[in-house]
Amino acid sequence: MAEQENDTKNQQLQNLRTELQKHLEKPLAKGDAWFLVDNHWFKQLKKYVGMEGAMFDSGGKEMGEESANPGPIDNKPLFKEDGEDIREHMIDELDYVLVPEEAWDLLVEKFGISETQEPVKRKVVEHGMFVKHCKVEVYYIEFQLAENSNLEETKKKKFSKSDTLEHIQNVMREEFNIATEADTRLWNKYTSNTYEQLARLDNTVQDAGLFSGQLIIIEIK
Repeated sequence: MAEQENDTKNQQLQNLRTELQKHLEKPLAKGDAWFLVDNHWFKQLKKYVGMEGAMFDSGGKEMGEESANPGPIDNKPLFKEDGEDIREHMIDELDYVLVPEEAWDLLVEKFGISETQEPVKRKVVEHGMFVKHCKVEVYYIEFQLAENSNLEETKKKKFSKSDTLEHIQNVMREEFNIATEADTRLWNKYTSNTYEQLARLDNTVQDAGLFSGQLIIIEIK
């Protein structure tokens, strides 16, 4: 009976492995969502489902052994101590691995996710002026935001390169309690005394050539 149970379990793990490997081979496509998974947890998963290369460092544990079960996805090592944001300067495949949304959904369905943890979801963006290549944007760009009536008081906020200026404007309206019917314009501080109007709200952060640390100002007309 136990043998039969083992066979069923191994078959389920093989199915999981096959499905997972298929998802992990998915090419990057602009706009798709990918998720960060702690590398230590992912290595444990590979041992448990018997993915290639995992058997060599599994300490002789057989595929499907309960002692190798990784348990719920635990991304705590990826976060700063306060748990608010991910740690800076992490390295792909050393600190974390990236998995497409389909693989993430499958892993959450099978193993669950540690309580109180938010998934680390990131979008694929295009890089390059002439030769375009896709990359998962793990780290966002931080801007300083201010109202033109009070430039001394700035707020720091992070945005994706694929976010539109309209989205930034909406976030700023909320941050500075500006009425929805108010007519507003966006400006960015170009040099110490030069300001440039960000007129095309359908442009993305990348299109507009904005860089980290830049001051973006909202003006109520």
